[in-house]
Amino acid sequence: MSKIYAVGIQMATGRQKDKNVEKAIGYLQSLTRQKRPIDLICLPEVFTFTPLPTDPLSVRKKVAERIPSRFTDQLGKMARKLHTYLVSGSFMEERGGEYFNTSLLFNRKGEIVGRYSKTHLFDTLDFKESKFFRPGSNLLTHQADFGTLGIIICYDIRFPELTRTLCLKGAEVLAVPAAFPIADYSPGEDHWQILTRAAALHNMVYVLAVNQIGSHGDLKFFGRSVIVDPWGVEIAKAPNAEGIIHAELDLKYALEMRNQRRVWEHRRPELYDIGSQKTK
Repeated sequence: MSKIYAVGIQMATGRQKDKNVEKAIGYLQSLTRQKRPIDLICLPEVFTFTPLPTDPLSVRKKVAERIPSRFTDQLGKMARKLHTYLVSGSFMEERGGEYFNTSLLFNRKGEIVGRYSKTHLFDTLDFKESKFFRPGSNLLTHQADFGTLGIIICYDIRFPELTRTLCLKGAEVLAVPAAFPIADYSPGEDHWQILTRAAALHNMVYVLAVNQIGSHGDLKFFGRSVIVDPWGVEIAKAPNAEGIIHAELDLKYALEMRNQRRVWEHRRPELYDIGSQKTK
């Protein structure tokens, strides 16, 4: 399969988990009216419930999911109904008494075929994600029927070592569910555009990056969900509203671009030092 049809669902979330899930399922249901078969769908990060800096730790017990659950069964049913691969955005997962920011990958039969927990936690002066989550310790690539898919979550995109590693493992498409905020002191929207295009261009892969939109207290999510091609060109971009983006991804074209600019062959990994050394 050379060409695939990909969809991103940009949505705002509120403080009621059930309503957030209902909204997401509603968007997925609306896609059943599409005449064109869909190969890949991605939801945003923490779309079931987005924790605020002021939330107590007890909120985790109220909103966290175990796998499997009624919630994951709902998503699997929609993946099967749409006969698509579905990246579950991400949600708060409870596992062994610990909590993770987790994304699931469902195949066309609605089966869970991959689980990725965010490895880089967004700790800043005004928000510490590590208050709610532990970092994951495993990466995810999956051989789908259309090619190899890699999944990262939001802040992960600031770490080029991660995206390069996934692509060295064969990823041809990167799915990036996100709740990427903008703050008064940070040009978040500009960073989002640069980072998503850079991830695509550096690795010559497609990037399907799906952001939340709307406000949660002092956290403001600007949307701008985007699909970027291997040449760094934005081929679909969401407006300043909830909604759906979609585009055709031509994996044969991606291979042609790699053959034109043979950066994979020109790499000098014996010279690269990407160890654990920290800056002062």
